[in-house]
Amino acid sequence: MAPPRLLVSLLFACLPLLSAKAAECPPDGSLDPVALEASGAVIGELRFLRRNVFDTELPEEDKALFRAANRLHRLSRESTLRRPLLIEEGQPYRHRLLQESARLLRSTEYLREADLRPVACVDGKVAVEVETRDVWSLNPGIAGSRRGGESSFGIDLEESNLAGRGALLRLSRRGDADRSSTALRYRNDHELGRWRGIDLAYENNSDGRGFLVGVQQPFYALDVREAWSLRIDHLTQVESFYELGEEVSEYRQRNRDVDVWWGRSAGLREGRVLRWSLGLRDQQRDFLPARDPALLGPVPEDRHLAGPWVGLEYIRDEWEVLRNYDQIDITEDALLGTRLSVRLGRADRSLGGDRDAWWLEGEGSRGWRFPRGDLLRFSNRFGLRQEEGNTRNFSVSGNLRYYRETGPRRLFFAELDGQYGHDLDLDNRIYLGGDTGLRGYPLRWAGGESYARLSVEQRYFTDWYPWRLFRVGGAVFADVGRVWGRDPLDRPNPGRLANVGMGLRLSNTRSAFARLIHIDVAVPLDSDPRLENVELVLEARRAF
Repeated sequence: MAPPRLLVSLLFACLPLLSAKAAECPPDGSLDPVALEASGAVIGELRFLRRNVFDTELPEEDKALFRAANRLHRLSRESTLRRPLLIEEGQPYRHRLLQESARLLRSTEYLREADLRPVACVDGKVAVEVETRDVWSLNPGIAGSRRGGESSFGIDLEESNLAGRGALLRLSRRGDADRSSTALRYRNDHELGRWRGIDLAYENNSDGRGFLVGVQQPFYALDVREAWSLRIDHLTQVESFYELGEEVSEYRQRNRDVDVWWGRSAGLREGRVLRWSLGLRDQQRDFLPARDPALLGPVPEDRHLAGPWVGLEYIRDEWEVLRNYDQIDITEDALLGTRLSVRLGRADRSLGGDRDAWWLEGEGSRGWRFPRGDLLRFSNRFGLRQEEGNTRNFSVSGNLRYYRETGPRRLFFAELDGQYGHDLDLDNRIYLGGDTGLRGYPLRWAGGESYARLSVEQRYFTDWYPWRLFRVGGAVFADVGRVWGRDPLDRPNPGRLANVGMGLRLSNTRSAFARLIHIDVAVPLDSDPRLENVELVLEARRAF
């Protein structure tokens, strides 16, 4: 019996050697991803190339001010950059994982660009270079914007890459048309371990206060098998009703939300992902009349929904890397494959709620690249509640975006946006105005249960790079839209709304804040004397 045992032992001892022999480089020395995968190569080394905010090797950026900024900036730690990666030494080389890792890095607030690529292959081991470019992550300053005839201001002290660890810490004081607020927030996606994060926030507002506590391990990558989350969110505030942009009444609102869930997935199979999840939700909305007698008006009905839910999510792994679409000279990651997420829940009085009801909510997206190069992207949301045989708070919205390159550094863009509502809760009313895409109108100019808006733009992306701080672009645009259905205060419908205008775009390439500054001048095409002849819009946004 001894000889067979000896043979078995030798066989197991030789397995690593057999595996090592299987790991080879392509015979022609190619670094082509397909050839590397076919040869059975493994990842042997991760080489991190961490670049600072300014590239002082370029004569244009080899300035005393830029060198000082680089010295003051805390460069992202290698351990911080390693955490989001889906690859590690010893794994079989899979180019898809390099691409997905790069997308995860680019989605962070503290990096401007990120790229992963094979740079060498020796003895079946691939060296992968991880190149990143930091942005200035400390923001002590004053922020402000103007849109829809209203101005907002803010004083921020924010660090989006605390000590180079990728954590966000923000202390802010802000004021706008609705309220002034002081807020403190801390978030770190890896605080409790790799992809086990926390999100903590506290707000003290002029009309109330609130707090948020969140702990989660998300489905952070396509092949992740398990996720979970616990989130507690409380907020008290004052909400208002508007007529032609003017506040006419208000009510007090208190939100109390608790949501806990756990999910599983079989991972990425044949380019598709299917995930399911189970959860419990406790959602409470309490409303009170305004304290000011001059602002008394309708008050929404209290709601308390408590019960379990089940969710399903489908994703098709189809991505495209874009440039000069919604950003200026920055890599954009676009999911063109189908994504659909649906949740079905049951609210029950026996679990503490005030009613028995079914609720359904979901969202989806899809993109298409046409043979001539045109790009079309669609997204939608829907939700409803079924109570005592009646459908309540039914809403379905859709957004369609069309892109067509019309020349070198020029792009035609059109966006069709709309929402249909039926028997909406009073606190979910719909407004259309300067804050929802009609740039020539005040905020919340028209109200109803449904709306549609069409915007068209000719976008320009220039080579101008003033002070090596801002990429410059511009746009000529037109917006048209209208609302339908009952206004919360039964006010007359102003009908079709339209404006034309032009604007400047400043892409902040060095800082994590105010990524794209909009400076627009819009002219409403209405003859309503209550409208300004020209509306100035100044705001910071995430997209063009």
